[in-house]
Amino acid sequence: MDDHYDRAYYRLVYPMALRPRLRTGHQTFEVVDLSEQGARFIHPGPDWPKVGDEIAGMLDLPTGEALEVEGCVVRVAAPSVALILSKGVPFGIMIDQQRFINQRHFTTI
Repeated sequence: MDDHYDRAYYRLVYPMALRPRLRTGHQTFEVVDLSEQGARFIHPGPDWPKVGDEIAGMLDLPTGEALEVEGCVVRVAAPSVALILSKGVPFGIMIDQQRFINQRHFTTI
């Protein structure tokens, strides 16, 4: 069985120390991975969102930017929640994020 599949957008996986934060209302979640049109974050439970729920908030990036994001829950697999973003991350910012992670990650190993 071939586990390879193509993604529409490059997904950036963040090391634990550099993870962005997703702020929604009074809650804050760690973002595990991010793309221009998707995000996966850690949710501690017990009030899990449901597939189809709309989520909007601010994405605080490790480089200091804060972006407004909006999306729909497409998967819940404890402890993570996956979103497809209708208001996502611009391509240029994704490139900056990749560069930032590469510089930080390789200098701390």
